[in-house]
Amino acid sequence: MKQTLTINTTPAVLAATLAGAGVTVLPDFLVMEEIKAGRLTHILPAWTLPAGGIHAVYPAARFRPPKVTAFVALLMEEHKRMAPTRVKRP
Repeated sequence: MKQTLTINTTPAVLAATLAGAGVTVLPDFLVMEEIKAGRLTHILPAWTLPAGGIHAVYPAARFRPPKVTAFVALLMEEHKRMAPTRVKRP
């Protein structure tokens, strides 16, 4: 395939895909409703990305700002919540 469009933000990739700009790889949580509503089609059901992870990286500090601690806790909670809601593929 020859690349004809470059986009560097995930929401813009989703919008371009919904507008018919082409094929993409996006996270399940982002496209779940679009697939269920029939606005997107999963075209390679047997193919998956290699397993990966989400990493919260921040400098070591004697006193971590409460905002950082809260964000990491939120990230971990959302990750646990989203794990069982993977898109069901035919």
